[in-house]
Amino acid sequence: MLNLQELDFTTEKFRQLCSAIADNYTSITIEQYLNSRDDLPERFVLMRHDVDGKATPSLRTAVIEKDFGIRATYYFRAKRNIYVPEIIQQIEGMGHEIGYHYETLSDSKGDYETAIKMFEEETNRFRSICTLKTISMHGASLSRYDNRDLWKVYDFRDYGIIGEAYLSLGEELNYFTDTGRGWNSKNNLRDFIPGRDQKFFAETTDDLIRLIESGKMQNMYITLHPDRWTSTTFTWVSFWFQDLAFNFAKKILRMTRK
Repeated sequence: MLNLQELDFTTEKFRQLCSAIADNYTSITIEQYLNSRDDLPERFVLMRHDVDGKATPSLRTAVIEKDFGIRATYYFRAKRNIYVPEIIQQIEGMGHEIGYHYETLSDSKGDYETAIKMFEEETNRFRSICTLKTISMHGASLSRYDNRDLWKVYDFRDYGIIGEAYLSLGEELNYFTDTGRGWNSKNNLRDFIPGRDQKFFAETTDDLIRLIESGKMQNMYITLHPDRWTSTTFTWVSFWFQDLAFNFAKKILRMTRK
């Protein structure tokens, strides 16, 4: 029988991670980072959430962060059961930043003109319910199209966006992501900051917590997926199998794209 207390990627483990972060860093949003590069805290963390699945789990992580005084940035896809105005507004009301997790180039199958029209429509949709200043591409790892390539043709600043969570942040940030159900990026196709060299490493969340508590890093940029951090054995097992399947598919894609 699985014991949730002994497993990684649970709600309790997320709470432990937030506790360590709150004790060691000042949290700032992506918007705050982009607007205050010349006046950043001495030790800071950027907590980013990519809401890829249902919106409900993001409300749970947002409440935990609020309890620890952490301000995070939540990027929502414009999809059914993810773009949920009531939840988005609740999270913004807690002091978190709301962003748009765009995927219009992969949705349009590489049609740039259609993609930018969809992008404008969906940003307007978000702005009808919340403040929107920053964006983050959805990896869409099973698609051949990288959504960031949209900005090789267009400029997101023309649409009132001040920054993109991969393209606009500094290479000096120590980046960690739970993509692929681990912090080691072994199962990661697109979730990285271009041009940045990794200096610190972690495999498990406990490893990451120990690294935080060591005081070795002046800053951290952490990307999480709220639906991965579960509170029941059934959902933990379900997402474990889901991640296993996706990781296998990504290994096949990595080999075929070489």
